[in-house]
Amino acid sequence: MNPSSALVSPAWLIGGLRNVPGYLATAQGGLTFVSDTPVFDVPLSQVTDVSWPWWWFGGGLKLTAAGQRWKVTFVRPNGMPAPHPSMLATGVGVFGLLSGTWQDMDALRGLADVRSGRAAGKRWREVLPG
Repeated sequence: MNPSSALVSPAWLIGGLRNVPGYLATAQGGLTFVSDTPVFDVPLSQVTDVSWPWWWFGGGLKLTAAGQRWKVTFVRPNGMPAPHPSMLATGVGVFGLLSGTWQDMDALRGLADVRSGRAAGKRWREVLPG
């Protein structure tokens, strides 16, 4: 995958009583999740155990990255804020490679509903099959 075909989506890490807003991105063979700080930044070859639970209706996945199991949803959890666009300026991993070419512009504008979350999940399923 080259930078012009990068994929960036607002996403939330979910688990227990704490959900973390951020962005999931891929480009040039890497996968990055950033929030207020980078959470993980790994080559796609090190992403394992990808699954798409049916009860999330295509709007989320589970994966192992950086040796840890993560639950990622593209549908905003109730009561959670949207990820702040400033998180995109981290300059780490995939974000350091991107030059403002976003495929997920509707989601970046804050349209965090079930329909846009499922659409993002469909695009990610092409990148992270499971």
